[in-house]
Amino acid sequence: MEQKRLFWAICLPENIKRKLFGLQSKLREVPADVKWVEQHNFHLTLKFLGDTRASQVRELTNAVSHSISGTGAFSLELAGIGFFPGPKRPKVIWAGVRGEVEKFKQLHEKVEEAVARLGFTDHSNRFSPHLTLGRTRSLRGSAELVDRAALIAKDLEIIGKIRVDSISLIESQLTRKGPIYTTLVSLGL
Repeated sequence: MEQKRLFWAICLPENIKRKLFGLQSKLREVPADVKWVEQHNFHLTLKFLGDTRASQVRELTNAVSHSISGTGAFSLELAGIGFFPGPKRPKVIWAGVRGEVEKFKQLHEKVEEAVARLGFTDHSNRFSPHLTLGRTRSLRGSAELVDRAALIAKDLEIIGKIRVDSISLIESQLTRKGPIYTTLVSLGL
């Protein structure tokens, strides 16, 4: 039985990805032990599904399409830099999301409910809108990275504005060089 590693996401325009890469480049100047997200892989995750039977793609698409129908487009801004779970022991470095965040959260809920009806019921993480820039592999250099992020954040206003008018089901193939993302389906809002 063929399996695919899947997630629902909001894809970003290339100009925003370039701006995020520029921000990431300033953070990379610190010799911290971080696995940085590659520029072409930047996205806003709505729901990570994990290993899924390939035969379920159509069913997932139909369920989510029905659930999000009529949601309507909305706008988000990427701004700020932060860390999960926090700056003392950073595991994830992120860019913040603001703007019509309530609509983003409602869209997440609609996707969550649709996939839950198909058995994807992992609610282990509270939804916190963000864009992952990188993940630490160890704490080496993390204090310097946090300090650098604070300096950059002082002068950082808005990284970019995004008009969200569709979501995508993406397959993530893990390789030694990093994940390869393939968009399987895009659904308009």
